[in-house]
Amino acid sequence: MNRILLLSCCMMGCLLQCLAQKQLPSYAVLQELIKKERPDTAEMRILLNAGYMYVMKPGAVGIDMDSATLFADKILASSIKAGNKIWQGQSYLLYSNILREQQITAKGKAYALEAKSIFQKWQQSAYLADTYVELANYYSLEPRENLDIKISCYKEAIKLYRAAGLKERLAHTLYVLGDLYNVTDDFKLLTETLAQSVAIYDEIKVEPGADVYSLLGTGYNRLGDFGNALKYNLLAVKVVESRKDTVSTNATVYNRLALLYHYMGESDEALKYYQKAWLIASKLNDTSTLRLLSINTAATYAMKKRPDKALAVIKRLERNYPPTDFAEKMWMYIFIAGCHMDLKQHNAALPYIRIVHKGKNQLPDMLHASADDIESRYYLITGDYVKSHQLALNVIATALRSKNLSLQSVAYHDLFQADSAMGNYKEAVEHYRQYKIVNDSLFNISKAIQISTLQVQFETQQKQQSIELLTRKSQLQRAALDKVRFTRNVIIAGAVMLVIMLALGYNRYQLKLSNNRQLMQKQNEINEKNISLQDLIATQHKLLGEKEWLVKEIHHRVKNNLQIVMSLLNTQAAFLDDKDALNAIRESRYRMQAISLIHQKLYQSENMALIEMSAYIKDLVEYLKDGFSGINKIRFDLQIANIKLDVSHSVPIGLILNEAITNSIKYAFTGNGLIKISLQETSPGQLTLIIADDGVGLPIEDNNRDRKQSMGMMLMNTLAEQLDGTLHIQSRNGVIITVSFKYQEEQAFTTSGEAITSPI
Repeated sequence: MNRILLLSCCMMGCLLQCLAQKQLPSYAVLQELIKKERPDTAEMRILLNAGYMYVMKPGAVGIDMDSATLFADKILASSIKAGNKIWQGQSYLLYSNILREQQITAKGKAYALEAKSIFQKWQQSAYLADTYVELANYYSLEPRENLDIKISCYKEAIKLYRAAGLKERLAHTLYVLGDLYNVTDDFKLLTETLAQSVAIYDEIKVEPGADVYSLLGTGYNRLGDFGNALKYNLLAVKVVESRKDTVSTNATVYNRLALLYHYMGESDEALKYYQKAWLIASKLNDTSTLRLLSINTAATYAMKKRPDKALAVIKRLERNYPPTDFAEKMWMYIFIAGCHMDLKQHNAALPYIRIVHKGKNQLPDMLHASADDIESRYYLITGDYVKSHQLALNVIATALRSKNLSLQSVAYHDLFQADSAMGNYKEAVEHYRQYKIVNDSLFNISKAIQISTLQVQFETQQKQQSIELLTRKSQLQRAALDKVRFTRNVIIAGAVMLVIMLALGYNRYQLKLSNNRQLMQKQNEINEKNISLQDLIATQHKLLGEKEWLVKEIHHRVKNNLQIVMSLLNTQAAFLDDKDALNAIRESRYRMQAISLIHQKLYQSENMALIEMSAYIKDLVEYLKDGFSGINKIRFDLQIANIKLDVSHSVPIGLILNEAITNSIKYAFTGNGLIKISLQETSPGQLTLIIADDGVGLPIEDNNRDRKQSMGMMLMNTLAEQLDGTLHIQSRNGVIITVSFKYQEEQAFTTSGEAITSPI
């Protein structure tokens, strides 16, 4: 049954079951009631139920609708004569059902609104809830505005059924609302709503239908809660197999359980239930379900690495149940091409690849990406690595947008192979690294699924053990009832047991006294040990304080020694006239100041192992600004993350910053200018330092070659290697120096706050 028909009829299905349980009078009796001038309440109820019975017969047969209308006319006329507005509203609701069944929707909806007005005025919660359910049937699933109105109608009905205490109708309406959430793909609300429905069914001791359990299991499946998904899908199968009937719902139940096993990696179990669903769909000649089962079965064989089996199933689909939808056809051709590729039958795959290539621009994003992927694989095998590389990049873009890890894994592997074949080994290594990262994520997801499966198996075993314990308890109770005639003996035995218990109690009291004495003795020993431990801790704290003082003193002395060296250099500079020597001394002084600042930060900070990079870089920039004339024309833009690094990272970074900033100040600007400094985390475990200016850029080619051999450039390259990182220098609207290096996350980031940005 298609979804629209299911949603429009499911509430009436519940009412039909209730009416079927009642034995309605024959048509002759109903004719007598119609002729009666003033039927009583019970007779009016009989006429109303008969009207609904005729409305809900399969199809909109004219004679059935005429009979239902006759009963509605009688109820309306009688209610008007008696001045009974409630029965008048019920007649309007019956008219609405009749007219809707005859596709006279405008008039039918008007009757439903009249009924709603009456029941609201007279505060009839139950009948008003029925009216909201009837109004919901006038709204289709498309467009979304109609679906939202339909959902709001069921929500109002649920409130009213809950207020009226009609729990079975409430449970069924919750199920219908959950099915609507399945249409909107809101699986969180679906599971919450269906869980309420199941709880109410349990409360009133009514077995929920297999479709209720199955839909709830589907919701948990889509949320990744495989434990609950397996639990409710198995309950649905249990209900189906206990009834031993053949309806289309059974095929859906088996298909949903099979899909769950497919996602959980239990391919053999998935195939077993697909086969059960196939037998039911074949018996009912349900071609749409057979087509769906063929697709799902083929996907499971592909997961089992059995492309031959998958190809056989999908060929049978192409032959016997060809899809009519364009996207479904394209998916089938992509799948067939993939199977041929897995079987090394590349020539057989080519016709399907060509068909897909012509129509892929009309496909949705994910299917378009699958088409690009199959083409990329084909070009990779046939040696056209450039095309393969470009198509794989397209797949990556779509996979990243949709967060599809499986598609990312395949595309990164294709890029790795294409890059390797073209000799782009650096890119190949990077793409292989990304491939391994994605595969690790897929592996972790697979492990989580396995753990969830084991958990539900454990819970099932626990429940079985609980059932066995309850069975044993019941048997013991029956045995106790059989021994009622031995009451006197039981009383005597009870007295004896009481004496024994008293003796045991006295014995336990003595043992407890003995245990208390032992515990007191042990407590005294523990107290003595605690005192010794406190003395030891105090000594350790004293030693630790002395150690911290010594470390601070070392950093202070290193800083002072560097200051002495800088003073010596300043003194030496006073006796020199050579410009190059003076420049060399000044650059050396700046480098020493960069290192000196680090040691100054260390002995001034509470943390003697890590440097607060934002404060350090700001102080370094301020010092360099003070060392040059005309610097007021140059602005600094600092974008430094809230990072703390150790000395082994801080010193190279400080020296690189010193070299880059002094070069920019000396060579980059002829007037005003801007120097940007950024230190940010670009990926987990990776930091990137960028120093960029908007000056004149690098000199012409020959001078540029000489500059690469300068001490500053050599120093920056050496420092980047010391950081185990990479150095890139670009001349684009100025000079951009980029240093990327690894760091240890637990040392680098103290908080997860945003980067510190400060213009200078």
